[in-house]
Amino acid sequence: MHLLPIRLFAASVALAVLLVAPPAFAAFEAAGPAKIVFNATGSPSFLDIEGATSDVAVTDDGTSLRFTVWLDTVTTGIELRDEHMKSKFHQTDRFPTADLVVSRDGVKWPTELGKAETGTLQAPFTAHGTSETVKVDYTVRKSKAGWNIRATFPFDISRHGIEVPSYLGVTVEPAMNADVLIDIVDR
Repeated sequence: MHLLPIRLFAASVALAVLLVAPPAFAAFEAAGPAKIVFNATGSPSFLDIEGATSDVAVTDDGTSLRFTVWLDTVTTGIELRDEHMKSKFHQTDRFPTADLVVSRDGVKWPTELGKAETGTLQAPFTAHGTSETVKVDYTVRKSKAGWNIRATFPFDISRHGIEVPSYLGVTVEPAMNADVLIDIVDR
């Protein structure tokens, strides 16, 4: 009995399956410029503050996606306000990032080019070393390269141990909102 040809054939089939079959999970990463905006209102109520950055990283462990923003890169358009927010309130020397962790299974992923899925999920948002679960509303659209994600979620800085900013009689409301616009691709 000649087992060598059978073993070679079986090894060739196994190798072909490994080369053609997709991995158990595709790892996602950010692609291109992103836009993360933190929106706040002040008292008096005519004051709207928008802090924005494009510096975000996406890490994927196979079960969840972690969106990480480096808070030192967030700018509001006023240098003095940015410095106060970073050094006094967010304390970016001690707490350099804010993170949102989303379960991959909790997201509806469209498979057809140009099609979109919308949904709502609960996810932990960590800022200033404290995690709070937030309600995330999202839309995911399938693109040629991957997916376009738009998401928004409210958060309250006082629940994260961040002092409520107040300067020259203007106080920022602790209830804020984050808007996320990012493209992700399979690695």
